[in-house]
Amino acid sequence: MHKKIVVTFILNTLVFFSLFAQKDSSYVKEGFTFGLLPAISFDSDLGFQYGGLTNLYWYGDGSNYPDYNHSLYVEYSEYTAGSTLMRLYYDSPALFKGIRTTADVTYFRDLAMDFYGFNGNDAVYNKNWEDSDSPDYLSRVFYRHHREMFRIMTNFKGKIIHDSPQWQWMAGLVYFDFNIGSVDLERLNKNKDDDDKLPEIDGIYDKYLDWNILDEKEAEGGRHAYLKIGLSYDTRDREANPSEGMWTELFIAHMPSFMSSQSGNYTRLNLFHRQYFSINKNLIAAYRIGYQHKLGGTIPFYLLPHMATSVLTSATSQGLGGSKTLRGINRNRLVGNGSLLTNVELRWKMWRTKLFKQDFYLGTNYFVDMGMITQDYKIDKSMVPDEEYHLYFNDTNDKPHFSYGLGLKAALNENFVLSADYGIAASEQDGNSGIYISLNYLF
Repeated sequence: MHKKIVVTFILNTLVFFSLFAQKDSSYVKEGFTFGLLPAISFDSDLGFQYGGLTNLYWYGDGSNYPDYNHSLYVEYSEYTAGSTLMRLYYDSPALFKGIRTTADVTYFRDLAMDFYGFNGNDAVYNKNWEDSDSPDYLSRVFYRHHREMFRIMTNFKGKIIHDSPQWQWMAGLVYFDFNIGSVDLERLNKNKDDDDKLPEIDGIYDKYLDWNILDEKEAEGGRHAYLKIGLSYDTRDREANPSEGMWTELFIAHMPSFMSSQSGNYTRLNLFHRQYFSINKNLIAAYRIGYQHKLGGTIPFYLLPHMATSVLTSATSQGLGGSKTLRGINRNRLVGNGSLLTNVELRWKMWRTKLFKQDFYLGTNYFVDMGMITQDYKIDKSMVPDEEYHLYFNDTNDKPHFSYGLGLKAALNENFVLSADYGIAASEQDGNSGIYISLNYLF
């Protein structure tokens, strides 16, 4: 499977290059350009993914190059078993004078959303239960549930003081509509031979419902909207793969009860700090620290992984675990009221050239990721049978979870970056490894 993914990355890179073969460099830098890629992959439970994505840029007169005036990212893909992703993401520093505007509309139906429980190490992960070659095998989707998510997100940023552009205010509104339930085994088993069908057993999501750890009404999802306001300090020399500077954001996110179908409310603090160091022209060191802490109220369990941010580099902003937070660790492995995230990278632009009359570089990155739960999500385990308790809970405080790995980057005109990262989990309790092909650097 890893070889297949590497081949897919190479083929996508060739398509990526060929689209610009006949364009003039001045046209790209002073007007409109785009990148177009197929979305192709395979998953044994979801089937083949097919579709495409594109990122369109408008540079205007080129005076701000390599920064753009407008960017529109469009993606549509489906899986043959029924999962669907549709996304529009708009980003512009020029739509309103002096205000950075971003807007995102996303629909994502995930037939097998990862769910491992709460509070990191307290939730036991048994890899043998989803390994069909193990004598302890239960189901490949034991740690999964069905999730449909519709999201509308807006963000606005502007200068606080005209002579100090690095200081900015931030505000936004985010709306979610979640539909959640047990894994749809009938859909996943459709057109499969009897030997390949998933067994009809309860997964951990169903067990949590039976034990009243998950509230029956909340477990079905709901509609929520929250307001966010914050401050940003940004001294980066450029937005796409900065070589120096820092970027810090502090958010307060508040969901009032009247904006929630669950009649609850919560307030959460979100802090992200990123810093970049230029070792030489082609070698950059970078790190990111993310911190979340619940200040009050009750957060629905399916919003616990969500991270408030002013910039989305993928269809979702969640973790800890997976392609955008802890590479190599299972998606959403760490879930709680509060968390700490750290990513450290060494980025090397190992080859630069003019390719098809465009600025191009090929790079690599080496990374270490760390995350942990710092504030537990309170759950009631009193209804868990004694004979099963130790199979699902450790009753321990969380400790740091590590992963490490390397990646490959192909970039055109600094902004369009095709990325492939390979991460390895340091502990079997967090998974094995993962390969992630997407656009842009992680941070």
